[in-house]
Amino acid sequence: MKKVSLMLTVVFLMFIPYMAFPIEGKIGIVDLQQVLNDSKKGKEAIKMLESEFDLKKKDMDEKEKELQSLQDEMVKRAAFWSDKVKAEKEDEFNKKLKNWKRLQVDIKDEFERKNKSYTDKILADIIDLVKQVGKRDGYNIILEKQNAIYSSDVVDLTPRVIELYDSVNSSTSTSAGSASAGTGNSAPAK
Repeated sequence: MKKVSLMLTVVFLMFIPYMAFPIEGKIGIVDLQQVLNDSKKGKEAIKMLESEFDLKKKDMDEKEKELQSLQDEMVKRAAFWSDKVKAEKEDEFNKKLKNWKRLQVDIKDEFERKNKSYTDKILADIIDLVKQVGKRDGYNIILEKQNAIYSSDVVDLTPRVIELYDSVNSSTSTSAGSASAGTGNSAPAK
């Protein structure tokens, strides 16, 4: 046991000189979440999701009001109803409540699925762009900001990546639009 511990200590001590020297070269930091939230394409995705799910939320709110009014009716009129009518109203309420809860879960799941789909696509594009910036500008490493304990603003590439990502997407849609206008092709830009 002592030999193993001594051997591990020796191996660890061998690597201390390498850990003491700073890494040479350029290091950059990018806040992917900020790029996702602040880029034009990210904002468009958020607006699309919100507009699509606003309609579904309104539908959910209407169904919730129906449930509330049915429950109010049951409380107010229960004393005047026969046992059979009470049972029917309770069944109706329970079915509507069950459907409302199921709809609520379905909408939440659909929102999360679509949000993940949009986010994954945009993040893949952003990561490709960050790799291009790293290669082009000679960075040895570019880290995600959330994984860095400390970084100075000098190494933060986030604003630059947002600007590049927006310009790449606007030039892609502009050039695709002008190319399709010239050829008569109406295919949407990717």
